[in-house]
Amino acid sequence: MLPVKLPIVLVHGGLYEGMSPQEFWGDTGVLGRLTSKHLTHIAPQRPPRPRGWDEEASALLAAIDAAGYDRVALVGASNGCSTAVRFAIDHPDRVERLMLAWPATVGDPVVDELLRVIISDEADADAADALLTGETLRGVTDAELAALDVAVVVYPSLIENQVHQRQTLMGILATVTDSFMVQGSPEPPDDDFPNFLDAFVTMVEEFGRVEHDD
Repeated sequence: MLPVKLPIVLVHGGLYEGMSPQEFWGDTGVLGRLTSKHLTHIAPQRPPRPRGWDEEASALLAAIDAAGYDRVALVGASNGCSTAVRFAIDHPDRVERLMLAWPATVGDPVVDELLRVIISDEADADAADALLTGETLRGVTDAELAALDVAVVVYPSLIENQVHQRQTLMGILATVTDSFMVQGSPEPPDDDFPNFLDAFVTMVEEFGRVEHDD
């Protein structure tokens, strides 16, 4: 058995917040550390005003194809977890491993209402309905989540908050058979994240390494 380093695809967080991969992964040091370790990776820009998670998955497929990658280690962050899971459901042949980092909680009345107002103002109510609907995660049913045929690593927010609630972590672990949780960290670009940068990048490096027959 020989170790193989998979291409790592990072899907940043945010939903109608103007978040960019540079702000989420670049300015926080993640991209630089991955480069210094000579790890193949991309961090594509998510659609800034999507009308549904299928649109997000299609954009991610285009980015992965443009990079020339076949099977990847896919890392979703916060609301980017919905993008990553939707992609893994729609394109199971392209995902070798899946990490859900700081998964965003669905169904919190305060958070969802704030997002609904923002999305409805910038798009319309139909887009808000499509993006906010979900069970354990936005954009997917629990039946779809349970049917994932890929190992799932759950990487929690170190301190529970209204956007990243522990019930979401527990829901993923209870629904996905081949899933396990590791030690987490604050979410970038939180001010405390730099103290956990090395640990996070090491985790991602190990996550992207698999054993294959020669």
